[in-house]
Parts: sequence; structure tokens; C-alpha cells
Amino acid sequence: MPHHENVALSGVIQHVFAHRFTLEAQGETHLADLGPKGAEAFPLSAGLRVMLEGERRPSEIKVTRIAAQGRDAVLIHHKKPHHPPGHHHPDGPADPQRALAAVKEAGWSTKGEPQRRPKHFEVLARQGRGAWTELHVDFGGEIYKQKPADPAKWSI
Repeated sequence: MPHHENVALSGVIQHVFAHRFTLEAQGETHLADLGPKGAEAFPLSAGLRVMLEGERRPSEIKVTRIAAQGRDAVLIHHKKPHHPPGHHHPDGPADPQRALAAVKEAGWSTKGEPQRRPKHFEVLARQGRGAWTELHVDFGGEIYKQKPADPAKWSI
């Protein structure tokens, strides 16, 4: 896991994009992210002078604490994405037949071949006469994500 530097900055918010914002501090512009829940707890607005602490990532600062004069400081906890065992660190080889078997066992009908990704398979499937769905299946055979199938991607 990469090491991310902790930073503390004081500056003025220039632009707000939902839960992300740009901060002018120390003569530079920084992109910072509060996350959706952080933005609910600490409403952002252009021109607001803030003090923040966070983890500098390659693309942005993940804010862990933000404060402004006359407002209480807010601590922000960014949840790590939850992936089932085997998703990021497969226990076994990438076997498309295992992915298809898991999908069929869960009651889905498949169309075409599973598409291999670095850490999972994507499978086009549907239940009964329902809508086509893109299933993400980790190498351990667990379905961990479902989303409507994109007709352009799947030629349906």
C-alpha cells in the first residue's frame, strides 16, 4: 500500500464541486475531497477561509479534519471500499468457468463469455426474463456487484 503524506493547510476555497473543492494555499491550488458525508457535516462555499488536515494522494487531498473561524472543526473518516475475500488478492487462479458456475448457481442465465479484468470477471446475465445485468464476480466465485448492462459494451 502506498504511503501518503499527511498535510496541514490554511487557505481560501476557490471552487466547489459537490464534496470536492479547490483551495488556494501557500501560493498553490490544491484539490481536496471531503467525501459526501463530510460535505454534509461541513457545508462548503467559495471564498470561505479554512484550515484542513488530510492525506495527500496523487490526485487530491483526502481531508480528515476541516475547520473555519466561527465554525466547529469536523473530523472526517473516509471509508475504505469493501471487497469480498479474494477480490483484490485472489486465492486461486482466474477461472472463467468458476465465475459462470457461481452466476448460474445464484439463479442467473448468462449470455456470452465472461470478460476478464485484472481482479474479477464481468458477466452478462439476467434472471428469468428480467433486464440484462452486468455482474462482477471475484476469482473466489463471489458476486459482489450488479449494475444495469450497458448495451454498447455488451451488444444487447
